Amino acid sequence: MSISSSGNANLTGEDQSKGGGIATTQNQSLSVGYNAAPQSVGIMNSFLGYQVALYSRTGSYNVVVGGESALRLASSYNCVIGYSSATSLVGGGATTVVGALAGATIVSGRANTLVGCAADVGAGNVEDAVAIGSASSVGAKGGVAIGAGATAGGALSLAIGAGAQTASEGEINVMNRVCGYRAAQSNKYTLELNADLTRLGGALSFPGPSSWAVFGDVASKDLVFLSEDGVSTRLTGSFRPGVLNFTGQHRCRVAEGEDLLALRPGAVVVATGAYCDLDGCEDLLDVDEALPVVTLCRRARDPRVFGVPHSAPKKTTPAAPAAPQPSPAASAAPAPE
Repeated sequence: MSISSSGNANLTGEDQSKGGGIATTQNQSLSVGYNAAPQSVGIMNSFLGYQVALYSRTGSYNVVVGGESALRLASSYNCVIGYSSATSLVGGGATTVVGALAGATIVSGRANTLVGCAADVGAGNVEDAVAIGSASSVGAKGGVAIGAGATAGGALSLAIGAGAQTASEGEINVMNRVCGYRAAQSNKYTLELNADLTRLGGALSFPGPSSWAVFGDVASKDLVFLSEDGVSTRLTGSFRPGVLNFTGQHRCRVAEGEDLLALRPGAVVVATGAYCDLDGCEDLLDVDEALPVVTLCRRARDPRVFGVPHSAPKKTTPAAPAAPQPSPAASAAPAPE
């Protein structure tokens, strides 16, 4: 096979010196450019540029474009594009480098993606890094730096924005507006938001032993606090401090033997004079959890009237942790005099 190259004699396969302009080999590789990959014996490689892969011998399935780039390449599945890029890359593999002078430090790291003039890693063995932007850099495994001059110094850290920097593992810096980091003393992760106004398109969730979600109700325009059990509290935008409606609530316990079916919302209950705690114990009561024991009012004008049940108690549990109270507890509000 004869291929013509401007300024050079025709070359035929491996019969001609690779020091010319274009060479093809029996291992399905292509070299284009003066002294391009003269020693490479890998298969399915494509080399284009002046002295590209000059000292490379092994490595297959690579694409290298750019004068004096990937000079010492010895691994596979790499894509290197740009003048004098990845000049020290030897091992690793599966790395993409695009941009003049990019990847100058990388030696044996694998699965890195570096895009931008002089985009680089902080050490030769860094892996799984992503640096996008002129002079962006990643200093540890799994870091991501996006933006001109952005630097992700910690492992699995994220720096987004021109000049944004991170230094510790898992740290986040988005244009110096959103910052996340793990506190050295408590080891708890902190997220800071530096903004004059913050708008959320969905619910804000607080996971934990008792999860909560905070969101704006589109229909009512209320701010809603919703627990994982479906209990909600609302803040309304139409609130006027001068107009208040208040109904007191108090958790209660239903007296033993009371007909739970009769304790429907709207019924009237009376206090028996006894008290118990949240677990139904009547001894050693704490003032902060003393619950009145109530029963259905069956006498007209009974002076012991305590209130009106908010909801019917249930038989599934012996005590209720919240108003309205599951069986045998009941929640009642004071009745008007």
